[in-house]
Amino acid sequence: TELKRTIGEGAPYQHPYRLYNLDVFEYDLDVPMALYGAVPLLVSQSVATGTSGVFWFNPTETFVDIDEDDSDSKTSHWMSESGIIDVFFLPGPSPREFYQQYAKLTGTMPLPPMFSLGYHQCRWNYKDEQDVYQVHGKFEELDYPYDVLWLDIEHTDGKRYFTWDKNLFP
Repeated sequence: TELKRTIGEGAPYQHPYRLYNLDVFEYDLDVPMALYGAVPLLVSQSVATGTSGVFWFNPTETFVDIDEDDSDSKTSHWMSESGIIDVFFLPGPSPREFYQQYAKLTGTMPLPPMFSLGYHQCRWNYKDEQDVYQVHGKFEELDYPYDVLWLDIEHTDGKRYFTWDKNLFP
């Protein structure tokens, strides 16, 4: 996916891309605003020059502006609120070599546990323990397998993390 311009006349976005982890209710589509996770990796692919990229290693809130000149060449401008400028250039030149360089820098993901590959049932606002049992019972009745049933925040005491409502979820 090609990043849309954020600066200059006629830019589709009027604000820079924001790299900051947020949980936004009713998230707007097609905006450069942050959501959940941010990976500060910019990848460039071209038939003429191959694949290369930049990894911006800074944990603070970061903004990235994208611009394009008359020759369709793109530039990026990175702005972090604090911290050390720690930049890694990944020369590629092939996609395979580029991602090997990135994996050498950041490490690779372990294989996920088997249960995580199955169906996970989750919804907001399970009323009480009986409600959870009713949902489980419906899955059993329909012979529909699931591996995990997640509770949202309703099982907590006053919606406080790391607590438990012993009345509704004994």
